[in-house]
Amino acid sequence: MSDEFVSVVRTPELGPGDVREVEAHGRAVGVTNVGQTYYAFDARCPVDGTNLARDGVLRGDVIKCPQDDAEFDVRTGECLEPEGERGLRRYAIKVEENQVKVGPPLSD
Repeated sequence: MSDEFVSVVRTPELGPGDVREVEAHGRAVGVTNVGQTYYAFDARCPVDGTNLARDGVLRGDVIKCPQDDAEFDVRTGECLEPEGERGLRRYAIKVEENQVKVGPPLSD
């Protein structure tokens, strides 16, 4: 996987509380804006494979899977509910010249 950062969306297109599915490094990645801070994570729920970027419900910094009710902190990737489940893989992210850019994974 490349260490490059890939432009995926312009900042005006991703307002606070928005979640967008993008492709970066050959993977479906969810990108969200929580309080003007951007986060990137695997778009698929690790519990059942539901597309969280498209179908998940974001409340604050927690995204909930509508199929299995799993909840994940988008800032850390941690699975909050059910306890003990694998969390979301997160990706490096940066903003340059109104472009949100996704980099390599931060954790597995």
